[in-house]
Amino acid sequence: MLFILASACSTRQIITEVPSTPKIELSGVDSLRIVIAHQLVEESFAKDVVKAAQLAKEAQELTVLADQLLQPALISSDRDTVHALESFHAGAEILQKFSEADSVQALELLQEAAKKFEEALVGDAFDDQTREWLARVYETLADRFRQSGAHTQQRQVLERLVMWNQDRHDYIALLATAHEDQQDSSSSMAAGALWGRAAQIALDDVDLGHTEAYDSTALFIYYVRASRAFGMADRSILAMESLQQAKKWQRTESDQDLIQADSIWLAWDHGNLPARKRFDDLLNKASLNPSNAVEGLTDLLEDVLSIESQSEVKHQLALVKYASGEENQAVELMRQLYVEAPDQQKFTDDYAIMTYNLSQKLRHQGNLEGALAYLLQCASLDAQLSARAAFDVALLLRNNLDAAITYAHMAEKHRDRLDHQEHTALIQYLAELYRRAGDRQRARDYLNQFNDLKVGDSMDRGCPKIS
Repeated sequence: MLFILASACSTRQIITEVPSTPKIELSGVDSLRIVIAHQLVEESFAKDVVKAAQLAKEAQELTVLADQLLQPALISSDRDTVHALESFHAGAEILQKFSEADSVQALELLQEAAKKFEEALVGDAFDDQTREWLARVYETLADRFRQSGAHTQQRQVLERLVMWNQDRHDYIALLATAHEDQQDSSSSMAAGALWGRAAQIALDDVDLGHTEAYDSTALFIYYVRASRAFGMADRSILAMESLQQAKKWQRTESDQDLIQADSIWLAWDHGNLPARKRFDDLLNKASLNPSNAVEGLTDLLEDVLSIESQSEVKHQLALVKYASGEENQAVELMRQLYVEAPDQQKFTDDYAIMTYNLSQKLRHQGNLEGALAYLLQCASLDAQLSARAAFDVALLLRNNLDAAITYAHMAEKHRDRLDHQEHTALIQYLAELYRRAGDRQRARDYLNQFNDLKVGDSMDRGCPKIS
């Protein structure tokens, strides 16, 4: 029986560390005060001064970038309510023709109406009704440009929308999304800055008394989107900082899972995001055609620095080599990974699957010595398949009673790793082995166990119990 190898692709998870009690001693100071001092230092001082300075510098750059993207509206110093009212009515009359116009005319009418409403606001910046109408027009325009693929015009319209509504974090979020959709580095940086500004305005709304309570859902989304935008721009420090801000607003288990997954993704190879993205792309290629990813994963190993990330790449390389038919190279690579990290269960499990499958292949080819070697390797591992491998060894060595009994007992020791049918067959085989060895008492004990298992099978099937 062959077993399928499951590709252990990385999922985004969070890494949390419990701080250890400080191991310092001070004359005349009790341990409780030392612990409190340690906690205050942890909370009050930067652990990595260089990183903290870099983060501060980048945060300042983001503030400048956000200010550049959010230009203030031009408002007349003299309030002209008469001209404002005339412009408003002119814009409203233009909109009355909107529903009957074709698509080209509708676009022109929307743009003309927007100009009139803007003129009205220049004359009277305190007219909330005009501001609301202008916002509706701009939202409609932006949506039409988005649907037609005119992304530059969409962003320009949203910039005008935000210009007239500096205090609306939801409008800034629309502009951030438009930048985000471009999926290039500069647009991603702009999106990250805008998501951060949207979050800050949402916080200010409560501080200034505009709203009564923080919108935790919006704040969580804004900071997560900022983190992912900075990730697209390969700015791992900013991305992680935004994610830490999002963590403050997580409320559900799914929120926690998202933070957990994104944190692992960002921390991969010490924040080496270009390599992480290449890795993800290669995993996608491997899912479609494993052989297409072999060369890429081999090259990627040269650009990955941390031992943990190198092991992850090697693991995936072993899986794609195995799936591509390079079984000998794959199993050797898995052996190396197992030796280097025997505590990594995913390495152990996949190593066991490879060795077991290769044992079956060699057995069918008539190479019993090779098959036995692979089975012995599999049986030695702390894996789900080890019990089955030990049972197979015992079956192959049936002519060597001592060895067969030894490996049968090895399988029995981990009988919880066998299914019911395999367990029943193992107990029957042990009864046979001890009968052949002349140990009738032990043979009888195992035969009784076998009968009990068979009775249990009958009861499970609803059959009458045999006395």
